[in-house]
Amino acid sequence: MSGVGTHRSNTTMRQGPPLSMGKNVLYKYGNSMISLFRKLLANRSLLKNLVIRDLKYRYVGSIAGFLWSVIHPLVSFVSYTFVFTVIFPTRLGPESGTDSFAIFFFCGFLPWFLFSDTVMRNCLAISDNAQLITKTIIPAEILPISITVSNFVHHLIGLGILLLVLTVLYSVHLSVLWIFLYIGMTLMLAQGIGWIVAGLHVFVRDTIQALQILMFLWFWFTPVLYSLDRLPANIRIFAKLNPMAIIVTGYRNSLLHRAQPDLLEVTLVLAASITIFIIGALLFRHAKPAFPDVL
Repeated sequence: MSGVGTHRSNTTMRQGPPLSMGKNVLYKYGNSMISLFRKLLANRSLLKNLVIRDLKYRYVGSIAGFLWSVIHPLVSFVSYTFVFTVIFPTRLGPESGTDSFAIFFFCGFLPWFLFSDTVMRNCLAISDNAQLITKTIIPAEILPISITVSNFVHHLIGLGILLLVLTVLYSVHLSVLWIFLYIGMTLMLAQGIGWIVAGLHVFVRDTIQALQILMFLWFWFTPVLYSLDRLPANIRIFAKLNPMAIIVTGYRNSLLHRAQPDLLEVTLVLAASITIFIIGALLFRHAKPAFPDVL
């Protein structure tokens, strides 16, 4: 009996360390995320100033100033309407929710551009602000986040113009509110990847060129110019592994189809977005002590 008791005791002891290590890892990561949010809260005034600086910097020296943030999406919408209505008339299927390819395209392009532009600009956030990193005590995490918030403001302007057009041509349903869920997932996904590439670009300056190629390919695997429903079933299964495919489709459906989100798809993409956000934050935090030495 004593032998059995000893065996059970040894088994318990062997099982103990992995469980303890797992708890320690979760505790450490949890503390890291709490520390990040506390840092953002403590530096909210700095974050606000950086966002304002970024918004002003885009149009510094221009006469129209911030009005360009309205002019750009408006001109883009008119241009795409002309191209795909007059020059290259494009027919859409009933699954598109509209007979206007320009509106169909713009409903998918807005979330895609928010994602891609945020990731691309995040990549340069640290290297382009080397003096702030090396000569001040500014929290490095703030710089990529300020770009993300600035892009979110620009996205809201483009979204406002799109909603105005949809209200005039069609009607807007309460289902449009679901787009804020998709925007939230887009921002978390973009910020997580943005932290990763921002840190990587400090050490490997070819990161931005590789990222441009990746984003070009990613665009074509995302249903911006086409509807996900038009893909063959066997291809559609793999296409849905792309989180931006679900986000772009859901964003567009909320605007054009008055559709409720697919609960399973949204849950999976939300979980993936949160996971990538956390991984990006942790990797960035691990790398940032070396930034001043490299920059």
